[in-house]
Amino acid sequence: MKERDVYFDNLKFILILLVVMGHLFQPFNGGITIGPIFKFLYSVHMPLFIFVAGYFSKNIDNKNYNKKVIINFVIPYLIFETIYTIFDYYIFEQDKLEFTYFYPYWIMWFMFSMIIWKIITPYLIKIKFIFLVCVVISLLAGYAKDVEYYASISRILYFFPFFLLGFYSKREWIKKLDQPRIKIGAVILLLACFFLLLMINDSIHVKWFFGTLPYQYLGYEDWYSGVYRLVSYVFSLVVGVCILSLTPTKKLPIISNLGKNTLYVFILHGFIIKYLEHIEYYRYFTSTIDKLILMGIGLLITIFLSTNLVRRCTRWIIEPNLSFVFTEGNNNSVEEKPNKTFTTL
Repeated sequence: MKERDVYFDNLKFILILLVVMGHLFQPFNGGITIGPIFKFLYSVHMPLFIFVAGYFSKNIDNKNYNKKVIINFVIPYLIFETIYTIFDYYIFEQDKLEFTYFYPYWIMWFMFSMIIWKIITPYLIKIKFIFLVCVVISLLAGYAKDVEYYASISRILYFFPFFLLGFYSKREWIKKLDQPRIKIGAVILLLACFFLLLMINDSIHVKWFFGTLPYQYLGYEDWYSGVYRLVSYVFSLVVGVCILSLTPTKKLPIISNLGKNTLYVFILHGFIIKYLEHIEYYRYFTSTIDKLILMGIGLLITIFLSTNLVRRCTRWIIEPNLSFVFTEGNNNSVEEKPNKTFTTL
């Protein structure tokens, strides 16, 4: 049995913590303090998560590849897209209950996108210079006024280059980042990137890092607007490489073990965040110090949802044994080890 790489467990815990904090900060995305922090978080947490997802998607030649996509992505997506829709309907007392499986609910866009990336990757990697092709397509898609939330197409196109970067990356490349001089450079670069966001906070919208809206909706209609998306790519790439360099490579007390259960944090933290929005928690965090306290709250939420207790209580629905769905061959070969295909989470 292959030993787990604790480096990625550490990295996943860091990233899911940034995801939770980012969602807690969402009502306060403006301001001289929270604005740059919010943009910094969104510039890196999903690009790097998707990079890791691509890194662990190299088993495209596995004979059960398509079955695993169905079991580990399609079925969970349908389950939680349904649950989140019902939850949203009751918690916010909406007038009508509508199931829109091709308009993924909030965080569910990631799982929907993973389905598409998993399906198309074995075919697209046969194309020469596919990474550059996908970057160009993403840049061009930003000019299209009708590329938005439907089928998460905008995000699929925007984030797919990060998925491909992970797919083509090798462990030895990442190991080369674990050098003292590179780590020092990473700290300096991270500080410089945050300082840059601090300086241009009022002139850049965080949705440049969302990858959801056409350039026109972000206030840019010039022919060269795609350059701004290219800059967002470079910024996310630089910050992401810095975090890859600074992530501890050795097993950490508590953190490394919690990093094995980040799928549960991702799926479940949305219910907590939406309930907090329902009670308008942001009214109680008015000062900058109050808002920074949310970092601690985000850490507590992340730790709690990463525990084995939460995993034992919810595994039946988050990672159900669905091998019985397929009748041909050996069903046991179809079933995924916990968090194997979902290593990104």
